[in-house]
Amino acid sequence: MNTHSTTLQFPCLAVLLGLVMGTPSLPAADPPSATLRRDEFKMLVSADNTAQAIQALKLQNPQASKQIICFFDTPDQSLAAKHLILRGRQTGPLPGESTVKIRDLLDETKLTAAERSIPIVWEWTSEALPIPSRSRDGSPLADGLVANAAAGKLPVTDLYNDEQRQLVSARMGDFKWADLVCYGPVESLVWRRKWQAKGFPNKVTIELWLLRKDGKTLELLELSAKANTTSEDQARALAKQFYAAAKAAGLGDPSGQMKTRMALDFFKPGLNHP
Repeated sequence: MNTHSTTLQFPCLAVLLGLVMGTPSLPAADPPSATLRRDEFKMLVSADNTAQAIQALKLQNPQASKQIICFFDTPDQSLAAKHLILRGRQTGPLPGESTVKIRDLLDETKLTAAERSIPIVWEWTSEALPIPSRSRDGSPLADGLVANAAAGKLPVTDLYNDEQRQLVSARMGDFKWADLVCYGPVESLVWRRKWQAKGFPNKVTIELWLLRKDGKTLELLELSAKANTTSEDQARALAKQFYAAAKAAGLGDPSGQMKTRMALDFFKPGLNHP
């Protein structure tokens, strides 16, 4: 499997990828104050509105980062059933990244001490209640490690450090790393830019994912914005502004869906896609 291929067949992403001017290095964000909460607002654009979104967001002449993204789970998605996500990501020539994410609504008293020590990011997919997530990133990975793990050329454990593996083991019990399979790879373009949308001044990240399997393709376009807030009321006000701005730009209403969940369903072994 050549997970670094960028010869894409699906129209929107193929056109945009041909216009990419380079893969810029991305500056690290300043860490938020311990007194603030962290929120992330996400908007998954429906397939019917993707072309309109590309035009509205002025992505016809983009400067974007190319990414390869892989998810790892058992064939029956036992990790996802316990609200656990394992991700590997390679952005252009930059070092690769591994992430263990816990996206769980359980009361904190039911989490392990290690899980409770990870700061919460409140993920909004609509104006309804957000989902708390906790992520632990590993050390930078050498170029090619994510692709080789996805292709089964090296153990998935090689992508994750001791702390990350302990988080997984604590939640999964007698889980066996050798049972993991790759869900992907996903080829994507990522823009981190200022979206000049009326009513929402924050910087917006735009991701366009291409999923391909057995001759089937699926495009996922998502807008997201991060903010440090002082209360849920302030975060909810920002969420309202974010989704109102998206709707005013012709991008439709929020679906409440997560692109990770859709990717896991798309690549599920033995699944017949419509």
